Amino acid sequence: MKRNITTAAVITAAIVMSTQFGMIAKADGMPYEPVFESVPITESITSTANVETTTQPSTTKITPIKDTPTEAPAGVEANNLQNALMQLDGAQVEIRNQLLQYKSEYSAIDNQYKVIKEQRAAKAKQIRDVEKKIKSLDSTKEKIRKNMN
Repeated sequence: MKRNITTAAVITAAIVMSTQFGMIAKADGMPYEPVFESVPITESITSTANVETTTQPSTTKITPIKDTPTEAPAGVEANNLQNALMQLDGAQVEIRNQLLQYKSEYSAIDNQYKVIKEQRAAKAKQIRDVEKKIKSLDSTKEKIRKNMN
């Protein structure tokens, strides 16, 4: 029993650690990963002085950076997530197998309990019958003694 509890605790800890690893691996710990767009950012600056001056937005085009280095980690990330899912599936299968084992052991013990309970009831009935016979013999002996006197 103690071994089963220890095994279940170890499996639970492995599941928790693998889910934590999966959460950390996602977007380098960021919930949102910004995407660079090809549209330039435009801002207009206004002055609050007496003379209003506005500047025209500069139109510099941002060129996207080549994505070859980021493709490799995405593949590694997907592989890590798949490994984590496989580990979770394996842990789940082990836990389900353990559950089936516990259920079969429980039913075996339950069947033994029912058999013992029936045997106990039968023995109790035998004891009552024997006690009735002894009581009737005692009463018969007393009647015979009274008749002898």
